Amino acid sequence: MWQENNKLDVARMSEHDPERHKRFSMIDAGWRVDYSGFPLTCAARDELLGLAGTGELARAVTALFSGAIVNPSENQPALHMSLRAAGPDPELAEQRERFLHLAAELHEGSQGLTDLLHVGIGGSDLGPRLVADALDAFDGRVRVHWLSTMDGRRFEQLTRRLDPARTGLVVASKSFGTEETLTLARAARDWMGAGFTDRSWASTARPDRAVEFGIAPERVLHFPAWVGGRFSLWSSVGVSAAAVIGRERFEQLLSGARQADRRFCESPDAGSLAVMLALLMHFLRRGLDLPTLGVVSYEPRLALLGDYLQQLIMESLGKGVDLRDRPVDQPTAPLIFGGRGTDLQHSIFQAFHQGPETHPLILVGSLADDHAYPEWHRAQLSHLLAQARALTRGRSDGAAFQRLPGNRPVALLLTERLTPEGLGYLLASFEHAVYALAVFWDINAFDQWGVEEGKRLAAQIRQRLDRAPVSLESLGKES
Repeated sequence: MWQENNKLDVARMSEHDPERHKRFSMIDAGWRVDYSGFPLTCAARDELLGLAGTGELARAVTALFSGAIVNPSENQPALHMSLRAAGPDPELAEQRERFLHLAAELHEGSQGLTDLLHVGIGGSDLGPRLVADALDAFDGRVRVHWLSTMDGRRFEQLTRRLDPARTGLVVASKSFGTEETLTLARAARDWMGAGFTDRSWASTARPDRAVEFGIAPERVLHFPAWVGGRFSLWSSVGVSAAAVIGRERFEQLLSGARQADRRFCESPDAGSLAVMLALLMHFLRRGLDLPTLGVVSYEPRLALLGDYLQQLIMESLGKGVDLRDRPVDQPTAPLIFGGRGTDLQHSIFQAFHQGPETHPLILVGSLADDHAYPEWHRAQLSHLLAQARALTRGRSDGAAFQRLPGNRPVALLLTERLTPEGLGYLLASFEHAVYALAVFWDINAFDQWGVEEGKRLAAQIRQRLDRAPVSLESLGKES
């Protein structure tokens, strides 16, 4: 639709319009999105923003929040917003109170534990770990160790350093049947020995399987089966993150997400962070046909944001058929990558600046932070702004090998200071952005049959590998 924008010169447009950074930006709930580095004319921008005003998105948002079936392949609604609602139904309120009460005890040390193993993978790991890393004020009494990969060497090294008598375990698994999670949980159970029963909890939608595993029924933190894994942070899956940051901060996180829900539900338009993020990703993927998107953080506390969004966006939008099972004839999910900005400048940014391919970026940052080295934070911000300028405007002087073509699409996502409420608003807004994109693209954002097929095949192949000796030659026939 906007393919001609690939030929636009952002540097020249910025020179001709000194106010471009104001015209091509918006602020919502303390987050500023500046997309003046995208190759967009004012007319093309207005056309892009108009996508949110057709009425289709508003109808789809109403369906989402009313509990309609928005996941037709599994005949389910998507009600994860109710997990953070101010007045959830009594059952959800009880579930929330149980895990937040436990988190407070762990944070304050009244459980007598110094360490906690959190075993989970995918959404049972990425969201909680991001929140813990971003909001840890280092005032808690328990250290959380995140275990998602069947890495025997790391597990051995970790358990050698810990005291099993003062270590607890949280097994986070919706199905309580995921191979990686159960393998790690069994190893932790064996290592903990007789104290396992008194120091272990499960976060799951299958309490029966957790009890069969050996978790005491009163220690099972149940959540509903309609909670998708990549949206499960807001459920008891978040208990370990809440144990790190404390109950108060976790409740502030929920409050921020709740504000984003209200904004998206009441006014799903281009003035909301969620819709703006969706429109920009739509423009990059279908307007410019760019297959990648980097979410790079110059706020070190959000270093894991790219990993979290990788699952949220690619698992939700990586679909090849539409809602009527017809093949999709346009691109869907971009390949998401991320990390720490100043680290990546010394590894992959060279290809962004001078390589022949274009890789659009969202650079994330904050203007200030609460630590003893404010000059470090100013340095981070200066690098963010410098990279944005170099990527969009390039360099034309010097020898050929010194020149940068510029015109690489870059958006800035900035806040004054990262807070629990602000992070909650951001994460919920990205969730809603993904749903908005699914509406624009007419696909199902809430299933993941490709993931399920991989699990099914792995189980079959594992049985054969267990029965016969493995060699490099014999493995070939399994592929």
